[in-house]
Amino acid sequence: MLNVESKMILIDLDKFYEEKELVAPCDELKGMLEKAIRIVICRHCEDAGCVSSCPQDALKKDGEHLSRSNYLCTGCKTCILACPFGVNVDEIVEYKRKPLDIRSLDTIIKSCNFVMEGEFEETEDIVKLEDNIFVKAVKWKKQLGILNTPIEEKLNER
Repeated sequence: MLNVESKMILIDLDKFYEEKELVAPCDELKGMLEKAIRIVICRHCEDAGCVSSCPQDALKKDGEHLSRSNYLCTGCKTCILACPFGVNVDEIVEYKRKPLDIRSLDTIIKSCNFVMEGEFEETEDIVKLEDNIFVKAVKWKKQLGILNTPIEEKLNER
C-alpha cells in the first residue's frame, strides 16, 4: 500500500490492454492490475464458473467481490478456461504476490504508459483500489448500456 503522503497514481486499463506484454518495471503492478480487473471488469457471475472450476478452492466470491488466494492457487489455469468473458488472464496473475515497492514508483510512472501521476477521486469510470491508487476503466455494465442512471437508482430506492 502506498504512503498517505506519497503520490497518487491512476492505472488506465484501456491503455494497459493496448500493451503487447507486461515488462519490467511495469510488471511490478501485476497485483494491482489483477485486483483492478477483478473489481471493474469481472462480471461477478451469480454462478461463477471460474470459482466452481478451481480444484484448489483458490477463488472465492464474497458478495460482489471475487478474490484469489495466492497460497492455494497452483496456476493450473482452469479459471481462465472457465470464464466465458475472458476476464481471467494469465499475464496479470501474480502467483507470488509482493507488495508494490514505492521506491520504484517514479520509474514505473515514467516507463508505463498506462500509469499516470496526479490527483484523482472516484467517479463513474474511476475506482479507488487502495490509498492513492486508482483505476480507470469503463465498467462492463456501462459498455452494454445496462448501468442504472442516477435517476433510475433513486427510483429503485423507493
